[in-house]
Amino acid sequence: MKKNFISICVFCLLINVAYSQNTESPVPQMDEAVRNLAREIHTKLVETRAEKIVIGQFTFLGSQPPFSAYWVNQLAGELVNIPRRNYTILSGNAADAQWTIIGEIVQVADIIRVYTRLIRSSDRALEGSFISNFQRSEFINNMLHHTAVSGGASSGGSDPWEPDSWDSPVTFTIGTNANTPLMNRILTEGDEDFFLLVPERDGRLTMETTGNIDTYMHFYNYDTGDELASDDDSGQGLNARIVFNVRAGTRYLAIVRGFNSSVTGPYGFRAFLIVREGASSFENPISYEIGVGENNVTTVNRTLQQGDEDFFLLIPSRDGRLTIETTGRTDTYMELYDANRELLDENDDGGQNTNARIRYNVRAGSRYIALVRGYSSSSTGSYGFRAFFSEAGLLSADEYEPDDEPSLAKWIQIGETQTRTFNSADDVDWIRFQITNAGRYVINTRGVNNNRLDTYIELFDSNLNLIAEDDDGGDGLNARLSINLGVGTYFLKVWCLDDEPNQAYTVNILAQ
Repeated sequence: MKKNFISICVFCLLINVAYSQNTESPVPQMDEAVRNLAREIHTKLVETRAEKIVIGQFTFLGSQPPFSAYWVNQLAGELVNIPRRNYTILSGNAADAQWTIIGEIVQVADIIRVYTRLIRSSDRALEGSFISNFQRSEFINNMLHHTAVSGGASSGGSDPWEPDSWDSPVTFTIGTNANTPLMNRILTEGDEDFFLLVPERDGRLTMETTGNIDTYMHFYNYDTGDELASDDDSGQGLNARIVFNVRAGTRYLAIVRGFNSSVTGPYGFRAFLIVREGASSFENPISYEIGVGENNVTTVNRTLQQGDEDFFLLIPSRDGRLTIETTGRTDTYMELYDANRELLDENDDGGQNTNARIRYNVRAGSRYIALVRGYSSSSTGSYGFRAFFSEAGLLSADEYEPDDEPSLAKWIQIGETQTRTFNSADDVDWIRFQITNAGRYVINTRGVNNNRLDTYIELFDSNLNLIAEDDDGGDGLNARLSINLGVGTYFLKVWCLDDEPNQAYTVNILAQ
């Protein structure tokens, strides 16, 4: 172990020397891939409000060659040099790290692929996964094989469909039910298998593996190269399973690999798209007449079979906030699309119990499609569907609109009280104020009728850095902040957590 560590360090030293003697890096493709990866990871770390990060091992065929050490070193350097980051990169196996970055390196034909995973340290839950691809070179090959463990093929195996690759995938004929025959494949060390899938109709495509090995699956649009989904253990046992809405005639690619490069053995692959006679579709949706008021609306009763989905056409007669929901005991999932099939919103259990509910601001005369399915293929049974506008309607926009972004923020004076409205649940109010005397200040929001309007406030400095935030610090559901502020300009963002705001609110800033 010590000997290998020394050889890795010596090899990395040679890399550094070579780099210092040349104007270009000896591994520019790898360096560019690391930079892109660092940007993706940074975005995820900011979203999760990560604080302490450690970068762990990146293995190749069960070992850590100089490639691994160089990759980890470059990744750490890129993350450390990102400006205004809110997290710290710890060295070594830091025990107090909240997140760990680890990965595997594989070879596929002339491609080097690095799988990177962001793991929550407390429960080993996967928070994010990333893929980096670049061309192999002789220099990179030396970095990979300098101390790598031999004895396993990097790609190819003993099944009759090898060798396969992105450019030469195995075509799999999509079945029409869950009993579609399996294609039996074998994963060798570091291997990946490529399956080309071309559906003959729109629908919800199920792809899954079977067997006793720990598989991982990636799903791509074959022509654009965009990754659409990935999965580890959603199937039975340690098997991968992906369910995705596909378009007729579009070419897709499923890639199956072991969870890490050391996972080997036989497995089965299949893909099927259940077709039910007389089923609705994007092209032939069920027309639904939108109601007004929760108690004056028609419920359409439907039955979901295994892998089934229903499509409802909605054409609102007016602008407004539309409620779309299911009823009953079946665990439903809903997606809302526009006429161009762009996904607008989706929901699992926003309704009562396990029912789905979406509230969305719609435009009169526009076509919308609501897709309803079971939460999983095993979620079957009867359910009700309905869509309606609220009888109360939306509140009118206040005199400070438009103020939905910082550049449109309106001024408020210290001690002044302003009355504002949320004309939809998505409405956001930006407010600007000036502090001329440093001290402690209180920021209050309150519904004009009662304290049941659920407001949320965020406070930013002049550079739009978040300073503080509050949800229910005041009476009831009112937001309230008490904070020491220095001289300068500040921005306040006020938004509402209610789906249908039913009253105006007041906001003021007072010196304590």
